Amino acid sequence: MKQKMLAKAVGIALVLAPLASQAAVENITYFGYAKWGNIYTDNDDHNNGKGERNDVIRASEGYGNYRLGNELNWWEAGLKADVWQNGDAYFDTTLYLGSGESWGDVSIIQMWSAGHGLFASQPDAKVWAGERFYRRHEVHMIDIKYWDTSSTGIGIEDWDLGFGNGHIAWMAPNSSADGRSLHNIDARISDIAINDTADLTFGLNYIFTQNSSYEESDITTSGAMLSALYRQAWDYGSNTLAFQYGTDALAGGLMSAEGGSNRKYSTGVEHDGYSWRVFNSGDLNVNEDFQVMYSIAYQDKNLDNNDGEKWFSVGARPQYSWTDYMATALEVGYETVEAQNGAGTNDMYKVTVAQMFQAGKGVWARPSLRIFATYSEKNDEWNRDGKTYGTAMSNVSGKTSVDEVTFGFNVETWW
Repeated sequence: MKQKMLAKAVGIALVLAPLASQAAVENITYFGYAKWGNIYTDNDDHNNGKGERNDVIRASEGYGNYRLGNELNWWEAGLKADVWQNGDAYFDTTLYLGSGESWGDVSIIQMWSAGHGLFASQPDAKVWAGERFYRRHEVHMIDIKYWDTSSTGIGIEDWDLGFGNGHIAWMAPNSSADGRSLHNIDARISDIAINDTADLTFGLNYIFTQNSSYEESDITTSGAMLSALYRQAWDYGSNTLAFQYGTDALAGGLMSAEGGSNRKYSTGVEHDGYSWRVFNSGDLNVNEDFQVMYSIAYQDKNLDNNDGEKWFSVGARPQYSWTDYMATALEVGYETVEAQNGAGTNDMYKVTVAQMFQAGKGVWARPSLRIFATYSEKNDEWNRDGKTYGTAMSNVSGKTSVDEVTFGFNVETWW
């Protein structure tokens, strides 16, 4: 049935494509991203002993994952087109589809429109509304988007303030805990130039529930987060330093990761407290043939109910190019998660070697076709009994350890 639905959707798209040239559609831009392959394991406990991993290697109850040879399949593709214009004013529309492991599970993941040139004094400003990936910030190597408010919303962005660009949005996500409708007020100032190669970004998010009445008196219904980013580029690479401080429902919030639990908006449960975290990541170009991607991150989530955790992650990916199209990468990553209530500490160590064929030299060259092998060690002392907001408990049987060898192949590409 899903395959039939996909075929029908593709058929409709093919039928409508020729009509685009007859309508007032101009400046069509195509874009997308994909990662696809197989990961095999020597551990019979994974995926019912089928021989493949269906999850990523990470420290239990942690965030993100060192992604080289350690990511699940996904593709997304879409287009943006100008659909109306009158002088300098015009509107465009973005439509974006995506799918995971099952080819038939295709869904619309972005659909939004923007009006440009609507204000004579602000030629670069735009008004937008719809479902979109909204101004996300990420650390690519550990597959974490640490400032991700993507959802349905409306806003004005790129308003020239003289010293930077202002952005204000009213987003409408759902609570991670109980699914209740939320309001997220997102205010940012970006592109504050420090010099020719460095800039600052500041942002404030405030969320609250649509219906804030709960029978329990200790349920969290709102929260705030302050974010500050410093980006620096130089002849030998680039670096981004990010600091975030969150309270209550946004303690540890606004972060999405393939390997971690979804705890972006923690309303509907007892979650009063605070968190602070730091991400420092970038790439170092030693010379034309040798580059290093690196990441270090720390978060302290301190909750009133003693159910927070301290998370630490550090790793690097040196890469050497043998030719313009062939390279070898070695990724080493370490991660720990310590329970606030003393239930224990989980950790993970991973090393991956990958032989790659890619479109040019450097750590950002894509497409990249890879053959890889990984050795990992994983130790668990505590868990939340399978619940995202469960109480941290020491393992009944004590510390459990898993040594694992995985190997496989994949492609990563964007356009």
